[in-house]
Amino acid sequence: MKKSFSICVLSILAHLCFVNTGQAQPDDGVVLHHDGIAISFEEAFNYSLRHTNPDAYEASLSKPQATTRVLQNLYVLKRVAALAEGSPSFSASESQYLVNDMYRRQLLERYLADEIAVRMELIDWRGLAKAEYAQRKADFVSPEEVRVEHLLVSMEDLSFDGFVARVREVESQITSENDFVDLIAQYSDDPSAARNNGDLGYFPRGRMQPAFSDAAFSLLEPGEIVGPVMTSFGAHFIRFIDRKEEQSLPFGEVELRLIKQIKKEMQAQLREAILAEIIDEVQSDLVEIDEGALLERFLHAYEAHKDTVPQ
Repeated sequence: MKKSFSICVLSILAHLCFVNTGQAQPDDGVVLHHDGIAISFEEAFNYSLRHTNPDAYEASLSKPQATTRVLQNLYVLKRVAALAEGSPSFSASESQYLVNDMYRRQLLERYLADEIAVRMELIDWRGLAKAEYAQRKADFVSPEEVRVEHLLVSMEDLSFDGFVARVREVESQITSENDFVDLIAQYSDDPSAARNNGDLGYFPRGRMQPAFSDAAFSLLEPGEIVGPVMTSFGAHFIRFIDRKEEQSLPFGEVELRLIKQIKKEMQAQLREAILAEIIDEVQSDLVEIDEGALLERFLHAYEAHKDTVPQ
């Protein structure tokens, strides 16, 4: 029974994509015909309109085999529809119900989308964003960041003794107050050494490995050096350059992000509100219905037809 139900669903889609699932005549502009299933150009074109990004229609359809995939998909839909309609478990009344049900659901979504769009045009999005920003100003901050230079002694391609010796050599050079940038160029195994003299730029807590981050944020004075700090990459020597304290972000920097978030939330709220308005229209009639009697009718009808209900 589950297989029959899946076929029924595909049949609905076929009916919705085109009115006539039967064989097209030559004057319909048939572009594909196989085993009694024919696809006209009009069917293929309408399908492409509904299943292709309208902002990139030409580019999408110009890809290799894109147009033949349209025909392929339509053939599958029409072929399965024909098979489903020929199944003993599939009745004409069931077919009509499924088509009508899907049609109404599609119209519901179309109506909601159009009505939501109309109502959203009347909303002052910038005003709402300003109000949201005022209420949540504490949430809009740029975190504390530090800027450091670092020298990495990698553990790769070195024995343990060789690694320890190299770390001690770098420590000795730093203690001798040699220029740190020169030491980076001479000893560092990190790509940042060649790229920008070991300068990692500004970064917040949590971006680097914990030991490295903790050491970098512990530094206070420009030029202060800490190390060796061990991570999975090896031993790091870190020199402090600068710090940016946490600060509030101005409204201009978060306005577009806020508006996008508010629009998404408003769409969901408007959808519920519109549906509630429609439901309210019939509430006074619903309360007059005898639910017990209606339940008896449902159960009686189900007993009479349960063998034909799709599973």
